[in-house]
Amino acid sequence: MLITASSVWALPPGMPAAPDLEFRPPKGDRFTLENGMVVYLMKDTTLPVVHLSAMVGIGNAHDPAEKIGLGELTAQLLKDGGTKSYTADEIDKQLEYLGASIDSSVFSEETRLDMTTLKKDLPKVLDIYAEILREPVFNEEKLKLAKDEELEMLRRRNDKPSDELFREAKRMFYGAKHPYGWRKEAATVAAISRADMQAFHAAYYRPNNVIISVSGDFASDEEMLKTLKEKFSSWEKGTVTRPEIADFKPREGRQIYFINKDISQAFIVILQKGLGYNSPEEYPLTVLSEILGGGMQSRLMTEVRSKKGLAYTVQSSSPRRAKHGFTYTYCGTKPETYSQALSEILKQLERAGSEPVPQEELKRGKDAIINPFVFKFPTPFRLITERASEEFYRLENAYLDNYVSRIRQVSQDDLLATAKDIYDTKNALIFVIGDAKKFDKPLSEFGPVTELKED
Repeated sequence: MLITASSVWALPPGMPAAPDLEFRPPKGDRFTLENGMVVYLMKDTTLPVVHLSAMVGIGNAHDPAEKIGLGELTAQLLKDGGTKSYTADEIDKQLEYLGASIDSSVFSEETRLDMTTLKKDLPKVLDIYAEILREPVFNEEKLKLAKDEELEMLRRRNDKPSDELFREAKRMFYGAKHPYGWRKEAATVAAISRADMQAFHAAYYRPNNVIISVSGDFASDEEMLKTLKEKFSSWEKGTVTRPEIADFKPREGRQIYFINKDISQAFIVILQKGLGYNSPEEYPLTVLSEILGGGMQSRLMTEVRSKKGLAYTVQSSSPRRAKHGFTYTYCGTKPETYSQALSEILKQLERAGSEPVPQEELKRGKDAIINPFVFKFPTPFRLITERASEEFYRLENAYLDNYVSRIRQVSQDDLLATAKDIYDTKNALIFVIGDAKKFDKPLSEFGPVTELKED
């Protein structure tokens, strides 16, 4: 073979192998106030800004069964219902003028109250924030407005089929009476009173049930800790007893639920059992989810979308819960070919539990998790809130520090054993929303079908 200058330039350069990623995120500093409130601090002078987040140990899975929605309304009215010293309108005007923000969000087992402000405005914004957290008044007029808005949202809750799909699928998976499966209703929202919210706040919004994380441009830990003590040290601790979330065990046998709806697409979700926190299966299941439905190179995207052109979106993931999470595989497809998409998804789930993942595919899946891992924490605030979350959810010691190495240790045998345990299509729940008149095959070909009516 004649080697010319052009052919040499066409050869790939000989590059040494890149070393394994070594990401050792800083830990920040942890303190506990005398009233039991835990504080995580991490200084960041990149911008003259301070971020603060409070994690409160109460979520929507702890609502009273007859007043589902109480936790969300309480969190919303912390700010929107005014405080002891500030009306809701005054709060909005002050935050808008200062370019600051205070927002709440509620999850299954957690409520968050986030704050962002310029460094120069911290005393004023933190004063408002502390009152919102400690001394909300839940103004009756604002409560009525919030309830009316909530009732209107409930009236329109089926407008987006994909949201309806996941909500109703989880309801059938966990059961309508289990906290992970229940949903707000007009009656449960209407039953919520200002007195309920006051009692709820008094029971759960206690400093010994709160973890606060702070990052930003402050002089020192000592100075920030002094500032926080001035606002929160007089907040009295209390006995906090959260309602117990019932244990859960998935039902045996394939369950198929269907909502017949005159829409242009068909939406499919397959729910299977998942994990609680600190399960050793988390790491192989994370890699499996990436290989199966985590990105453009995943099996589901390759087979269902790229090769067969059956879907634009198809994905798989496994959210965790304190008691028992779930694993889902989701697809939006044409109703005329829905059976082909569903058959291929089931085939790929079964394949994962019947044959080892090739080493090259295993490496690609792990790399897709490890390589961008550092970018999950683009700011010190994201990192320090993750540290706080470790404690809040009682994750295993050094969870974040060991995450990359635990992913790297996942083997073919780990994947196969976990896939056999989790991807059990004979006992899966399949939920479909679409126009049955357009289906290429009856849904009953996949098993006994329970048809549900929208409500």
